[in-house]
Amino acid sequence: MLQKMIGAVTAVIMFLTSLTQMIFTPGVIRVDFDSVVGEMKPVHNIDRMPEYEPGSEINRYFTQANMTSCRTHDINCTDIHRVFPDFTKDAADESSYNFTESDRVMAAIAETGMEPFFRLGISYSDPVLAHDNLVPPADYTKWAQICEHIILHYNEGWADGYRYNIRYWEIWNEPENSDDPSDNHFWLGTDEEFFRLYDTAAKYLKEKFPALKIGGYGSCGFYALTKTNALNTGASERNRYFVTYFNNFLNYIKEHNSPMDFFSWHSYTVTEKNARYIQYIRENLAKAGYGGAEIICDEWNYNPTENDKIDRRYGANQTSMLIMFQNEGLDMAHYYDGDDDGQLWAGLFVNGRQPSSAYYGFWAFGQLYKLGSQAKIKNLRLYDDLYAVAATGSGGQALLLSNISEKRDRKISVDAGGYTVDKCMTVNENGEWVEIPLPSKIESGSILYITFKK
Repeated sequence: MLQKMIGAVTAVIMFLTSLTQMIFTPGVIRVDFDSVVGEMKPVHNIDRMPEYEPGSEINRYFTQANMTSCRTHDINCTDIHRVFPDFTKDAADESSYNFTESDRVMAAIAETGMEPFFRLGISYSDPVLAHDNLVPPADYTKWAQICEHIILHYNEGWADGYRYNIRYWEIWNEPENSDDPSDNHFWLGTDEEFFRLYDTAAKYLKEKFPALKIGGYGSCGFYALTKTNALNTGASERNRYFVTYFNNFLNYIKEHNSPMDFFSWHSYTVTEKNARYIQYIRENLAKAGYGGAEIICDEWNYNPTENDKIDRRYGANQTSMLIMFQNEGLDMAHYYDGDDDGQLWAGLFVNGRQPSSAYYGFWAFGQLYKLGSQAKIKNLRLYDDLYAVAATGSGGQALLLSNISEKRDRKISVDAGGYTVDKCMTVNENGEWVEIPLPSKIESGSILYITFKK
């Protein structure tokens, strides 16, 4: 009897020791490519592109990165008042519309293989010069009918149009951009006037197009929720307003039973804070009865005020966000933005349209996305500054790592069961995408893209 007890205790100790080693051994990344935890999500998408011309060379980089969606916000010719310039005209008359410029944009996006994510509203505008386009429309139902005919043009061929099968239609962008109604760059009405516009348009469009995804509203974000900028203490009044607006919006659409297939929001801060925001959004959507709505961060950039240049660490920072979005189950995301001006707000290209360190992170994630399924990493939380995601599919197996530390290299080794390393790619100090042997450490401010074979 005693011997049996000793044997049982020994077995438990051995199991706990093995479990501890599996979970807590520093630097050992334990990947189970035979265990699928979910689908890879299209979080590596963009707002805007460098060109809107057929045969664009630079736009092909988006195809190579397997991006699936380009949001049309701040592509001014797609704004409602540009497509339908005279609100007094008949919304059902095709001569009331000017699709010339927006047609060119949609064709260029479609040529890359991406789907337009169509923002129904207005781009960043001067509240004085663009006053008439920022005030609430005189007739909310007519505004919805204009949106209806834009959808008909791009999805059902109306007015000599197209059949792009655009699924996502976003109502407005950052209506709460300022808590001062006279200084808002997107909406010069009251909060409730926007809530009514959303309710009217969402119900109308969902009735006309039940298979499409209708949502909004491109929230300014949730900065007031982070620990260092608490909602009721250190947060600015403007940031607190963003959160209050979100909750008031949910209360309104819940009371009016407004449809919402997705909730869209924006964030320009670090990875760990955005993970907190996703949890908050998910919890509050569920409380309001919209737990089935997709959560889409359709404007983001890793804290542009922290990055002072587009170097290797800039790419690691942006890549960490892609990995976190996937691990947190975000449904879709769009980096702001995909233009080629080499600024911190648009850092996918540098030095005369050459891919940057950030682009290679997007490219690597795109290869994981193409594989289809997220594979299990048994010890996912390795270090606070090291992010990891793995994918598997008929096309192979791959692992993506990002070390966002400013100074600390991290020791690593990979335990992938019966799978062995095939290739390892990284961005070197010169910003070049190069193949290297699997290193024993991942340097600070760098990424590793590793493929496997069995």
